[in-house]
This record gives sequence, C-alpha cells and structure tokens, in this order.
Amino acid sequence: MKKLLVIIPTYNEASNIGTLVSEIFLVSKKVPQWTFEVLVVDDNSPDGSADIVRKMQSRNRKLHLLTGPKTGYGKAYLRGFDWALSKKTYDAFLMMDADFSHDPKAIPSLLKAIDNGADYVIGSRYVNGGVIAEDWSLIRGHMSRGANWFAHLLVGTIGVTDFTGGFKAIRYSALKELNLSNIRASGYVFQVNLLHEFSHKGFKITEVPITFRNRQAGVSKMRWQDVIEFIYLTYRLNPESRVRRLVRFGFVGAGGTVVNLVVISTLIRIFHWAVLPADAIAIETSIVSNFLLNYFYTFRASITSPSKGYTDTVDVIILKLLKFNTVMFGGASISFIIFSLSYKLLGLTYLTADLIGIVAAMGLNYWLNVRVIWGLVDD
Repeated sequence: MKKLLVIIPTYNEASNIGTLVSEIFLVSKKVPQWTFEVLVVDDNSPDGSADIVRKMQSRNRKLHLLTGPKTGYGKAYLRGFDWALSKKTYDAFLMMDADFSHDPKAIPSLLKAIDNGADYVIGSRYVNGGVIAEDWSLIRGHMSRGANWFAHLLVGTIGVTDFTGGFKAIRYSALKELNLSNIRASGYVFQVNLLHEFSHKGFKITEVPITFRNRQAGVSKMRWQDVIEFIYLTYRLNPESRVRRLVRFGFVGAGGTVVNLVVISTLIRIFHWAVLPADAIAIETSIVSNFLLNYFYTFRASITSPSKGYTDTVDVIILKLLKFNTVMFGGASISFIIFSLSYKLLGLTYLTADLIGIVAAMGLNYWLNVRVIWGLVDD
C-alpha cells in the first residue's frame, strides 16, 4: 500500500482547518490503495489554528504538525518538504490550501494521475473541464488570469495551462531529485518556481481538471508584497524566455547606437575623416558590436552546449555575421521607408515617425535574428 502525505500551510485558518482535515481522511477511504497522512505547517497563527490540530492529533496518529515563525506561503511548503523527505516513508505528497478552495473530493483524481506515471500533477482551473466558482471576485479572477498569462509568457512550460494553482500531487522520487535551495520564493510565486524546477528537470507533468471554489471562511492572505515578488521572480526564473531575450536584444541595440555615435564622433573630430566614410565605418562597427553581444549574450542558449560551451567554428561565425549584416541593413531600410511614409504621407512629426520606424525595424530584426541567424524555432 502506498503512502500519501497531504501538506497544508496555515496562517489564521482556525475556522477551516479542523473540518478540512476531517474531510481529507473521509476521502482517503475512497482510495484504498493509498494510506493518507496529513501535515499541517502553521506559521504561529494567533487565532489558535495549531491548537485545533493538536487536539485532533490526540485522536489521530496520522496527523502531524509543524510550527514556526511566519515566513510566507512558499517557505511553509519548503519546511514541510524538508520534514517529509527526511522521513523517507512516503510515495507521494499532495499540496492544498486550507481555505476549501481546493475540494478534498478531487484528491483521488490527482492520485490516479500519479498511479498512471505522472511525476507532477496539477489540479487545473484552466484545462478543459476545469471550473472556477462563480462567486470568486472579479478582481481576484482577473489577477489570477493575468498572473497565469505572465507566468506562461516568461516560464513557457509547454502544455501547462495553470501555472499558479496550488492543488498538486508530487511523486516522492521526483521531489527528492530537486535542489530545493534553488527555490527562493516566499509568497505565492512559489508555485511557479516549483513548476519551473520540475519542468527544467524533465519530469512528466500532467494536469487534471478541478473545480476551484471561493474560500469558505476567513480572509485571503494575498499582499502587495506577494504581487511584487511574483513579477520579479517570475521574470528571473527563465533566462532564455522570449521576453528576457527581447529585453536583452533591446539593450544590445541601444548599446550599438552608443558605439555608432562614439565611432563617428572620433573619426570626424579627432582623425578628421569625411562624414560619409566615417558614417559607413561607424555603422559597420556598431553592427559587428551588436553581433558579438548577441552571440555571447542575447542568444547564447541557441549556440552553446552545456558540456562544451561555444561550439561554432570560425566559418560558421563568419556566415552568421554576414547574415546579421544583411538583416540589419534590411531593418534599416524598412525603418527608413516607414519613417518616410509616416512623416510625408500621414503628416506625423519626425520624432513620432522615427519612433514608429525604429519599433517596426526592431520587431523585424528580432524575428529574423531568432529564426534566420540563431535558429530558434520555438518563438
């Protein structure tokens, strides 16, 4: 018989925790091939949540309690994982909130996915068949969908619809392979961080539909600090996300402009070159500079091997440089055409027309860099 540990973080959940624990053990009777245990990780709740669990422990040896200072949702789970992994007796763990937004009756469907070979099972609100309660506030609903979209854009785990959900089942053998010290999140971005770690390791990730309900009692623990941490850490999780590559590409382009200005100013003012040849040299110097920065900085993942580093031969690098020159001159031509049309035909100011041309050229240059020069086909 397999053993499951249900891990529940709590802070001021006295109105929910007792009923939730009881319901979980009732559900366990419907899954006879699994033995259930429950670990409540309480952040020293002032409302007596831990005292309720202690009273229940006197009648149930399968109920466990960890207490500690309030360090956040994610840190509570990490404490629970450390405790559980040290026991070496469980086959799987299940994560769920204490506020009844996760229905204990859905636990068997998550465990079925584990039985079918999944390493990481997400109870998803957004996969086909998933449902969100109608009484969930409009603001929370938009925040959830926005956070989910943001995480999908930056983390990019293929095939996942619910990046932020907290109702999950995890195989013990998979969790012990993770370096949990890589997870820096303390708030709700912990869920995205954990998903990224499992995806990065190549574990089998599965989603099952659930009905997500509004909390039954108590108040939400979401803080503005959690929102800020979510944005910051989600952005930093995947250095090779399309958004971060685009940001790097923009920085490189700005740097190329500086190089161009420095070179042309030096040639004209110090060496007294004529304007046209000085401008030509400045343009080509900035193009070579941009190429090298993109090679070693922006698109490094597409041309490096984890074990061998940079593997391109000299002739390959030269060919890419020639392609890069062509792309950059093509982008400049597009920018000039759009500038001319916007300025002369549409009557826009020259600054507005120039900005439109620059943005259009940057978008085209980025797309051509991704597809033609660096060979990334996932964008």
